[in-house]
Amino acid sequence: MRRFELRAAGAARRVLGEGTFWGMPEHAAKRSTAVAVYSLITLTGLVFLYEVWLGTSAAAADAQSRFIASWGLVPREFLREFVSPGATSQVVWLTPLTAMFIHAGPLHLVGNGAMLWMFGRAIETRLGHIRFVGFYLLCGLTAGLIDVASQPASYLAAVGASGAVSGVFGAYLICHPHRRLQVRWPRLRIRAISIGLSWIVIQIISGLYASSAEEGGVAWLAHIGGFVVGMALIRWMPERRAGRSGLRS
Repeated sequence: MRRFELRAAGAARRVLGEGTFWGMPEHAAKRSTAVAVYSLITLTGLVFLYEVWLGTSAAAADAQSRFIASWGLVPREFLREFVSPGATSQVVWLTPLTAMFIHAGPLHLVGNGAMLWMFGRAIETRLGHIRFVGFYLLCGLTAGLIDVASQPASYLAAVGASGAVSGVFGAYLICHPHRRLQVRWPRLRIRAISIGLSWIVIQIISGLYASSAEEGGVAWLAHIGGFVVGMALIRWMPERRAGRSGLRS
């Protein structure tokens, strides 16, 4: 989760993570079509196209910034509404959810989409379509609330699906720790557990030296929070029974 300010527009936003491992698991989830994964990627892409359209609109030069400030998760405004309902004009109760579908740029969007596509299909096959969506949203919501708790005075809007995607990645490591990831460049075959351990170390080190919320940057605690929640949830949620439709799970 990068944090940075839109100083010129008078708004700010923090990105819930960029970066991915450019490759794909050697196995493919063929038991069912990953309807939920593709739908989430499509919805997120459509929201980003809307952001781009707002940014190129001559009628409202600051429309994109206002959209992000209104629908991104702003810790200070969220807590203010919690303590004093009606104190703000923003729809803050929905922002932990809406922020998950807003991204700060094409690299942020593609990075999260690629991670979701690579690891989400196997988890959707395990849980079924509807339960996977619930799992994904719960990981993202929890990550957002962890970010609020870690920066309660921040007026920077957090955006991005990296908390949810981190949860999916954590679940994948629990279910398939020894499956290999085929990295396209450089050409490597790496076990998922090795990537997971490296990812955890990077998150912890980066979090210790991350910039303050006022300076922008990455909300590393939200990454770690989503990851841990994903690992815990997948242990609690039983695998769907063979032959049962994912739409009924």
